[in-house]
Amino acid sequence: MLRIYLARHGQTCENLSRVFQGQLPGCLTDEGRRQALALGERLRGVPLDAVVSSDLRRAVETVRLAVGDRRLPWEQVPLFREIDWGSFTGRKIDDLQGQPFPPDAETAEQLYERAGRCVEYLRSRYEGCSVLVVAHGLFNRSLQARIEGIPMERLRSIPHMANAEVRRLVL
Repeated sequence: MLRIYLARHGQTCENLSRVFQGQLPGCLTDEGRRQALALGERLRGVPLDAVVSSDLRRAVETVRLAVGDRRLPWEQVPLFREIDWGSFTGRKIDDLQGQPFPPDAETAEQLYERAGRCVEYLRSRYEGCSVLVVAHGLFNRSLQARIEGIPMERLRSIPHMANAEVRRLVL
């Protein structure tokens, strides 16, 4: 059995600006830093064996603040990054409403498949452990779906994850 504490990074400037953040590094706001510290408080009594996170700055900063002085093995893994919006990256969401996604963007199907590879990554390295996984909104939805056996067509049945929210999942 593998216990996963799946968390989303704290609020970023890009979240507030409503841009397609994707695989940009991101910059936590003051509120995002407070959220990350509060995440750490919620996890204080949780026995964790390791941390796995996206390597993007917003996830890394969230981990540093949430984990604090707990000495845990920590892997920063590009496979856990947010969806790649291709040429939409960095552009305002409202300006692109109704436009088809560009051909260089990662599709929902590709993200779902990548989340499946992440499940195997976690299973192969952390079986029998409790692991904090810190990543991103759309990625986390796909990862949760893969862990819970929810087919791609039902992704929207998983509620949106708030900044610095944590969900306990068992694999």
